[in-house]
Amino acid sequence: MGSYATVKLRRRVAIVLLIASAIVIAGIVAVLWVVPRFLELLVTGDSKDLRANTEGEPAKPGEPTVLLLAIDGVDRRLLYDMLRRNELPHLAGLLGGIRDGELPHAYLDDTALAPLPSSTMTSWATIFTGEPPARHGVAGNEYFIRAERRLAAPAPVSVFAPDVVLQSYTDGYANDLLGVPTLYERLRRGRHDLSIWVAMSPYHRGADRLLLANRTVIADAFKAFLDDDDEEDDLDMFAELDEEVVENVIEELEDEAAPHVLTLYLAGADYFAHGSKRGPDEARRHYLTTIFDPLVGELAAALDRRGARRDRYVVVVSDHGQTEVLHDDVHALGTSDEPDEPPAIVRAAGYRLRPFELDVDEDHDFDTVLAYGGALAYVYLADRSTCPRARDVCDWTRPPRFREDVAPLAEAFRAQPWIDLVLVRRDGAFAVYTGGGETEPIDAHLAAHPRPEYIEVASRLRDLAVGPRGDHAGDILLVAKNGAEPDAGRRFYFSGRYHSWHGSPSRSDSEIPLIVAHPRRTAADLRRTVRAIAGAETAADEVTDIIEH
Repeated sequence: MGSYATVKLRRRVAIVLLIASAIVIAGIVAVLWVVPRFLELLVTGDSKDLRANTEGEPAKPGEPTVLLLAIDGVDRRLLYDMLRRNELPHLAGLLGGIRDGELPHAYLDDTALAPLPSSTMTSWATIFTGEPPARHGVAGNEYFIRAERRLAAPAPVSVFAPDVVLQSYTDGYANDLLGVPTLYERLRRGRHDLSIWVAMSPYHRGADRLLLANRTVIADAFKAFLDDDDEEDDLDMFAELDEEVVENVIEELEDEAAPHVLTLYLAGADYFAHGSKRGPDEARRHYLTTIFDPLVGELAAALDRRGARRDRYVVVVSDHGQTEVLHDDVHALGTSDEPDEPPAIVRAAGYRLRPFELDVDEDHDFDTVLAYGGALAYVYLADRSTCPRARDVCDWTRPPRFREDVAPLAEAFRAQPWIDLVLVRRDGAFAVYTGGGETEPIDAHLAAHPRPEYIEVASRLRDLAVGPRGDHAGDILLVAKNGAEPDAGRRFYFSGRYHSWHGSPSRSDSEIPLIVAHPRRTAADLRRTVRAIAGAETAADEVTDIIEH
């Protein structure tokens, strides 16, 4: 048995015992039914063929190929600084080497921005489809779909749904939420013979093969049911999820030729930032130097053994940055009925709130839905004239009335000390609610009340709200005091307690890295190519266009 296989077998045995112990200790009945599926995934292997009998051909010598390195939760400022200081020598080597602080074969884009919200599932959906949120439909880590009267939660924040996390990685839950083709489906339009492997990304529709890192599933599950545990010893296990996904890719490369397109999704840095007492910058810097960069070196060596780097483009991108917050109940805006929490505000204003559960009965009489996403939260409202009495089921196919349904609750939220902006829909787009039933365009409001840390707010709000699936972003959008605040003690966030969050329009959350490299092209040449495709600035939905080119 090879070394990688031996390591993985030992890990599976340990993981099975770990899961069993965690369930007994935590006493969580809700996940018991999903355990057999965990065990099946752990025991039967780490790869899954997605296109039976139609797998593409391996890349031939001289054909252009791509490695897409998708790093979760690392902003542009941090990554570029570390690269230029040569703190990530293996990544620099993968990008063609470094000389006097410069990467001669890599273009480091200084303009790329995440969509709004700057959240994991929305941003990766935008990057992996080339469409904005109002078109692809994934409005957040969790959001409400009015037409179906259901909560979608590919990365649950306010609800307990570990089974959905597993389904996102293994059963296509996240794929099914996309209303547009993925990058991989777009690539196949003209090249049906392309071979495409995706390692651990929840958006993998159109790929030939999905490579699964079991530790990723476990880490997400632990986040879901062992909440509020921020010890460094627990965070160490999150590093192992990236180690296993890289090992799985290397093992696959030992047996088969490299594909045309290889996407590798690494989530460990994001977990470190959310849960570490060190603060997001120190935590990510530690993670990237001690865990991530050596793994990149191992991957590069495996590609070299296959002779698969000479003609391979490397694209490095992330989904969002991080903003430090305080890990306490004062700043974490949760789901309890404490007087200053969002649910209590909704109920005190006379609205009937949907329970914080993934599924509710069809005859439930809620007229309001809250969906959380760190610095932002969505509020969905029914036309309450369709359900004026308790136990009346609301007609969610009808939009709410502004004066009767939207304005009273917007007024209640505007009065809260933790709120920065209350945005409401006017003619489909979001405007700032200024009180007394009045609104103001976002650009005009920010001109009169500057927030220098907020960037490209109006255009990103349009991309979120105006389009065939723009209603997924709610009727009221709550922006907590967070990314625009210089002091962590004045930052609030919609979720359980963490040490950092994201989601806001701020630079720290929104400025993402985008690096395009090729071993036989210059940085200046690559820059011309990217700018010809994306124009003066790069939006997240243009990454697919760049890769297609």
